[in-house]
This record gives sequence, C-alpha cells and structure tokens, in this order.
Amino acid sequence: MSFLRIFSWLLLTFGVVGFGAVVLGLVPDIGAKGPALVLLAVQIVFAGAVVYGFRLVAQQRLDPRILFWGGWVLIITFVITGQIWINRFQINL
Repeated sequence: MSFLRIFSWLLLTFGVVGFGAVVLGLVPDIGAKGPALVLLAVQIVFAGAVVYGFRLVAQQRLDPRILFWGGWVLIITFVITGQIWINRFQINL
C-alpha cells in the first residue's frame, strides 16, 4: 500500500504542477495546449480519487483491498489511456 500512496501523491503533485505550468505558459514547446490540459486534468482526477481512497480507509469506510486493487487499476488505466491520448494528439511533453 505504501507504493500506491507514494505513486498516487506523485501523480497528483505532478498533475497539479504540470497543469499550472501549461496554463501559465511556462512549458516551452508544449504542442497542443488543449489536449495537454485535458490529460493533466484527468491525471489530477484519477490520482485524487486514489488519495481520497486513503482517507476513506482511515475512516474505515472503504476496505483496504478495494483501495489497493482499485487504485492500481485506476493508475494503470490512466497510464494506458494517457499514452494513447499523447500518441493520438502528438503532444510534445
């Protein structure tokens, strides 16, 4: 579970920082801004769901096994769909 927690926090942090950087125009040669912003927003939602799951486990409102398997499924789904999205729109991140 510790790897899931670390990975979800990293995804959330990089998503928020990346989204802010694209919005502020701090990332040079981003390519298409719209698809990049959508991809980063989806990253924030997926990672936020997993991070929120840890809060629900601490409150004993969610079974840790559901968080473990569901969290990894969400992250793997995001990584696969993100790669498809990047290749489809040829985002130069």
